[in-house]
Amino acid sequence: MKMQPMLPNFYVKRLLVFNQEKLPVLFNLLAERFDQEEKALNQLDASVGDGDHGTTVNRAFQAAAGVSFETYPDLGSGFDAVSLVLAEQAGGAIGPLLAAFFAELGVHFSGKQTVQTTDLAEAMRDGIQAIQQVGGASVGQKTLLDALVPAVQQLLQTKELPLKNAMQQAASAARQGAEATKEMVAQHGRAHFLGQRSKGYQDAGATSIAILFETWLAVLEGVLPDSQPKPEKDKTHFVPPVGKLINHPDDLITQDQEGLVMAFPQHVALTTAGILVRAKSKAVGKVGLAIGHGGGHTPSMGGFIGTGLLDADVYGPLFTCASGIRISQAIQAADKGAGVVLLVSNHSGDVLNARLAVRRAVQMGIQVTPVYLGDDIATAPRESYQERRGLGGLLFALKIGGAAAEAGESLPEVVSLMERTNRNTATLAVAVRPPTHPVTGEPLFSLPPGEIEIGTGVHGEVGVYRGPHLPADQIVDLLLEKILADLAPLQTGKVLAFLNGSGGTSKMELHILYRRVKQNLEKAGITLVAGVVDSLFTTLEMGGFSLSICAVDKTLTQWWQKPAQAPYFRWPV
Repeated sequence: MKMQPMLPNFYVKRLLVFNQEKLPVLFNLLAERFDQEEKALNQLDASVGDGDHGTTVNRAFQAAAGVSFETYPDLGSGFDAVSLVLAEQAGGAIGPLLAAFFAELGVHFSGKQTVQTTDLAEAMRDGIQAIQQVGGASVGQKTLLDALVPAVQQLLQTKELPLKNAMQQAASAARQGAEATKEMVAQHGRAHFLGQRSKGYQDAGATSIAILFETWLAVLEGVLPDSQPKPEKDKTHFVPPVGKLINHPDDLITQDQEGLVMAFPQHVALTTAGILVRAKSKAVGKVGLAIGHGGGHTPSMGGFIGTGLLDADVYGPLFTCASGIRISQAIQAADKGAGVVLLVSNHSGDVLNARLAVRRAVQMGIQVTPVYLGDDIATAPRESYQERRGLGGLLFALKIGGAAAEAGESLPEVVSLMERTNRNTATLAVAVRPPTHPVTGEPLFSLPPGEIEIGTGVHGEVGVYRGPHLPADQIVDLLLEKILADLAPLQTGKVLAFLNGSGGTSKMELHILYRRVKQNLEKAGITLVAGVVDSLFTTLEMGGFSLSICAVDKTLTQWWQKPAQAPYFRWPV
């Protein structure tokens, strides 16, 4: 057996450990790497999602790089600080997962200034468990775990090696794991709605994990971040994309909220923490309603703050759900002593951040119940309606639950009404034209001229049918046939209808579409109790619409008819 040459003790020690001095180097390098990879990661995500993963993860690690690591006494508290920043700033689906992972490293490294291969391997092993507890995914389901698990397994198998050598093998395993996701079918996130069509595309989350391990290896190899400070953004020379009336990408969401408050001061106010609340609070002793979501869908949900509707709302970045910490602040703002209903549109990022928000609110002593709202029949059959993606049909649950809360009904009763309304709701959406991103000016998704997409999501996610454009009546006939068939087991002969424009559909077109909806319902012998025709849940200027139908009985009808008043919704009209 060939003997390995002896290495000096100081060199062996340097290879064996990751110390506190390397912590800021790691996160500064991660910020640089993800800044470089943002566009490529967005392109990967656009293949099966909404194309913003790179932007979200870049924002997360830019924030992490801003942590003042020198103020923390050990590695554990440094990783805790990173976890908190990621939970606050990242949002989306990736934010809570990364926050859970680094929080576990914080627990393991408490009081330690240096860690060796065994320490890191065992901490990351528990980090995987934390991610699974938050996200519920497993290996083979086309998620970040498909890169993380093989990388950590490699670390555990090589924990007797110097850390740099072990990390070389772990980084290689992570990259191989990411590339292997091309042949997997997505089981989580927006991509899972595509089923078999999600094959052939590499998962953006798994690719980000490969980047994480490759960057960690670079730190151990002595690579240092760019010593030149990143230049400040020059907002004065930003030129908006053609057709976009904005000032600067960094200010999109804030200025949207500020304008809303200035336009409707009688209904809504903006707190110093950035939470939209009622201008005049609901009476103490009544159930509050709160929600958190991504920006870019104006007037939802700030336009629904007011009497008989929402009490508090928090926006995340463009198309990225607000973080769990921010949502917990909205829950706190909505609490009037009788508990809070947290409305959750059933999207992966919204759900993951809602879980964190609920946990945090409970720790604050607030009684809170999440209600998961999903109505898109293109994403799951009736028997699995709980798995459906959230679309505009949540208006029905919001209006009915909001009325009950305003009247002083208990938290369980409000929750029961909202869940029953959601169960009785079915929606299908149609896209005829993609919107352009307000920052890049690029189309948010691809849709050839002359074609339509049926079953699309709010970010242009691929639907169940793409084909030649059809006349308005034929599109309504197709949608309503599917929706009524889905609701047949619940049909009472009476319904509510909501025809929602996607942002770039004219009132004229909406009226033409709604005309056909009412005609078809009458032919089917179904009574239209009430209808709403408006562009309330938008995706910038996307051309298209969604049609939502809710089967109602006497109880649901009574609550629907209660008065409501908010900036962009009032009843009766």
